[in-house]
Amino acid sequence: MDNSIIERTIEIKQKSIENLIQNETLALIVENFYAADLCDSLYIKLQKDKNSEIYTHETIEDNKLVLQNYGVNRIGLPFNSTYNTSDAELINAYYREAQVARERLRQHCYPAFTPIDKLRLILDEVFIPGASVAHFQNKKMLTGIARISSESLSYLSEIQPHFDALPLKYAEFDKQLAANIYLNTPEDGGELELWNSLDLTPLTQVPKNWREKLPPSIKIKPKKGDLIIFNCRKPHAICAFKGKERITIQVFIGYKEGMPLMLWN
Repeated sequence: MDNSIIERTIEIKQKSIENLIQNETLALIVENFYAADLCDSLYIKLQKDKNSEIYTHETIEDNKLVLQNYGVNRIGLPFNSTYNTSDAELINAYYREAQVARERLRQHCYPAFTPIDKLRLILDEVFIPGASVAHFQNKKMLTGIARISSESLSYLSEIQPHFDALPLKYAEFDKQLAANIYLNTPEDGGELELWNSLDLTPLTQVPKNWREKLPPSIKIKPKKGDLIIFNCRKPHAICAFKGKERITIQVFIGYKEGMPLMLWN
């Protein structure tokens, strides 16, 4: 691993976030961010949660937005589920579910903080402009989606790298980061794979066999309780794995100079 672009720490500091924003680092690893016993407790409750559905990633193909299934299930409705629709009811369903899902996660974690609530509070304290829940359409967004990957389909997330970039019609961020807190990690594989390339735009079209065209990657093997924050406008993928499910709690973080960080899913 190239330690010059991967920062490993036990606490989040202003400088660490600035380094990500300024492309001085590719990823920030905060070890033991969420206690192991809290990870285990939340993992058990998420396994019993009946709200699991397919989680898709957005790509541009032939100038059209396409949602791709990489074999990941999620608990919580992502904002990208509204990208292809003008149906007001479907859009409103996202905002209704946002509050329900946020409270559901808090109930799963009670009396402890959720991993996302802990992250947002720390960011608000250490990052000078602060941090807040995003409100792209004058309504508060969801913060915190559980992502559940099983061994049988894990190869799908490795075949084709992807990137995440909010469409400009919602907000024009200078940077978009992703934060993952790892509740359960497989014994073999399941690394976060990153490419240190230029930031991609929401309109970038991903070529077929993209992996073959990219420079050498960097792989990070997370441990239970770790938090990893990285620039998700750069190519990334999840390596195939064997063994236990890979379960994370994820949120996006938008940065615009002089403004608070904005969190959403």
